[in-house]
Amino acid sequence: MTDNELLEQFFRPAKELRIDDDGFTERVMSRLPQRDVARLSNLWTAFCIMVAVVLFILLRGWEPIVKGVFTLMTTPLSLHSLLMLVATASVLGMLAIDEVIHRERLTAI
Repeated sequence: MTDNELLEQFFRPAKELRIDDDGFTERVMSRLPQRDVARLSNLWTAFCIMVAVVLFILLRGWEPIVKGVFTLMTTPLSLHSLLMLVATASVLGMLAIDEVIHRERLTAI
């Protein structure tokens, strides 16, 4: 039996339990201020992306990228740089695998 199944089995009696509170919960929930957190989050994300794009353009962020790519293409490949490329690719690969596993676990819940 998996952990999730054990948790569901443990909490099932509490989920089915109904306590008569004479409408108290509904009254409290209806008086809470309605906040659109998702909308605010989307607006904040859009604002941050716009600021990042403006700064990228104003500070000419493409120049170091182009310079780095040009340097990589024109510099002869040594054993040291080859090992660094392999190490970097390995770390990025492990991070990608970890992200996929994490997302699979989230969707399984």
